[in-house]
Amino acid sequence: MMKGTVNIKGVTVNASHGAYCFEREEVHPFTADAVLYTEDIDCGDELARTCDYGKAADIMAEELSAPSVNLIETLAARIAKRLAAEFGCDCSATVHKPEAPLKVRFSDVSVTAHARFTRVCLGLGSNMGDRKSYLDGAVAAITADKDNRDVRVSSYIATAPYGGAAKGEFLNACLVMRTLKSPSGLLAMCAALENAAGRVRRERWGDRTLDADILFYGGEIIDMPGLTVPHTDMCNRGFVLGPLCEIAPGTVHPVYGKTVADLYAELKRREK
Repeated sequence: MMKGTVNIKGVTVNASHGAYCFEREEVHPFTADAVLYTEDIDCGDELARTCDYGKAADIMAEELSAPSVNLIETLAARIAKRLAAEFGCDCSATVHKPEAPLKVRFSDVSVTAHARFTRVCLGLGSNMGDRKSYLDGAVAAITADKDNRDVRVSSYIATAPYGGAAKGEFLNACLVMRTLKSPSGLLAMCAALENAAGRVRRERWGDRTLDADILFYGGEIIDMPGLTVPHTDMCNRGFVLGPLCEIAPGTVHPVYGKTVADLYAELKRREK
C-alpha cells in the first residue's frame, strides 16, 4: 500500500464573512486549499479508487459560499470535516482572506484546520425486550453516521447480569471503528443511541434496553465529567474482553500497557 496526498488549491469564492458589520455588507474573495491524506495512492489507474476531485472542490466552494460566519477558522474546520467525512481520510483545509481589514501592509491571512480519524472501541449491551434488535439498531445507526468509518462488530454473546442489580440475561457485543468525533462527541452519540432505544436510568447496573460505552479512544487516557476512558472496569468483564478480543486482540490498554488478548487471558486465569 502506498500512502500519498491529494492537493486541491485555489478554490475561490466571493463572500461576506467577517466579525465586523461592514465586512458582511460587501463581498470579498476567500480562497480554500485542501490536502487529503490517502491510505492508498496506487489506484491502478482506476477512477473509482480515487477521490472525486470535482466533488471535493464543490464541497470547498459550498462551505465558502455558506451564510456569513465571523471567523475563517470556522470555515477551515467545516471544510476539513466535510472532506474527511466524505472521503474517509484525514484532511487539512486552509482558508485565505487576502482582503482582511488590517491596518498594515500584508499579502494574506490564512488559517489551517485538521480533521483526523481516531480508532475507537465501543461496548454494547442489552437485557430488555428484543435484545438483538436493540444491538442491531445501534450498529446500523453507528454505521450510517458519516463521521464513522470501517465499522467492525464482534459476535453477539449471551452473558449473566453483572453488578447485582440487573435481573435479565444480557446480549453483549463490541465494535471497532475510525471516527471523526471528539471524545465528548462520541459520548453524545452513545447517549443518543441509548435514548433512541428508550433506555430509562433508574439504578446503577440495572436492567436496560441498550448500554453503549466507550472502551478505548485511540491511545488516550481521558478523565472528564461523565467520561473516563479507558473504561474503568473493563478488565474485570469477560463480556467486554471476550468480544473485543475477537475483533481487536492487539489493541493496547494505555494504562496497563497490555493487549486486550493478554488482559482477557489474565481474566480467564483469575476466574478459574
